[in-house]
Amino acid sequence: MLRRLVCLLLLLAVYNTSVWSQGLKLFSPEQRKAASKTHVIVMDFLERYFSKLPQTKHTTIAIKLADDKVYFRNGSFSDLSQVTDTMPFTINFFEKYYEVEWKKQEKPFVTIVFPAQYDLLLGMQQEEAQRKMKETITSTPHSTAAVPLPKEIKQQKDGIYMAKTGYLELESLNDATYYNKVGNSFSPYFDKKHLDYSAANLFHGLLSKKDYQLHVEQSVYGLKTISYTISLRQWLDYCASLGLKVFFAIEEEREDGLLALVIAQSKELGFNHMLSVVVPDKFVTNKKVVLKARMTPYIPIHNIKNLFGKESINHRKIKWK
Repeated sequence: MLRRLVCLLLLLAVYNTSVWSQGLKLFSPEQRKAASKTHVIVMDFLERYFSKLPQTKHTTIAIKLADDKVYFRNGSFSDLSQVTDTMPFTINFFEKYYEVEWKKQEKPFVTIVFPAQYDLLLGMQQEEAQRKMKETITSTPHSTAAVPLPKEIKQQKDGIYMAKTGYLELESLNDATYYNKVGNSFSPYFDKKHLDYSAANLFHGLLSKKDYQLHVEQSVYGLKTISYTISLRQWLDYCASLGLKVFFAIEEEREDGLLALVIAQSKELGFNHMLSVVVPDKFVTNKKVVLKARMTPYIPIHNIKNLFGKESINHRKIKWK
């Protein structure tokens, strides 16, 4: 009897070693296909993180989990080898953290909690994420999906219709979009009479047939910059693929056009991308103009106010209180 028990334990150990060495597979292709892009990133994180965890060096698994703020509310690390893609599971986001839970016989089996931090979820530090920014943008598949019409659109004093649901820190940095109304139909505003409205709609992705070259001066780790050119459509596709919330404001009206601020935010991944964009005054009538942007990517959400305060100190329209 004792010999059989020892053999069983040895077989179990070999099985578990094989599971971790081959890479942990917690989700089926069908589950991934049905998930949002952010949830796919969470799925990738869980499989990558726990596949590599047994290879942890210079520390214990328990210390590694604690350092990364990854906790098991139910079950344990070893129980993951028993998780199958047929088990009911949920992925829930709670402002600053995720909770992923699998159930067995209708009871919680494994529940994992971890922070909504892009470096943890993407498996790369800020320096690497910044260096790969262009590749990340240009590798995003093109989307033909139209931005849905907002549920509540109100007419302004100037006769233009506006929809707005929120702002970031101050009211002038917001998600407002603008529309013309003919009969009962609304169409995105795009006219040289209101360049600020037209630019806002452009960066909120409402004008799918309008595209421009976007020349980017991007900051990277070590107080350095890299330069590259992408299309505005590639940037908008990237934002849409991750469900980034875009906030827009006019920083300054200049002789050569508008200086605009664009914040693309992901609370689910814990970062902001900040762009200061020069939009030439002829952009409505000339699609060949080049938009020039200074980009600071992957700013932790709690740092955005301080950084933007430094960037906008000399600008006329935007001031932090």
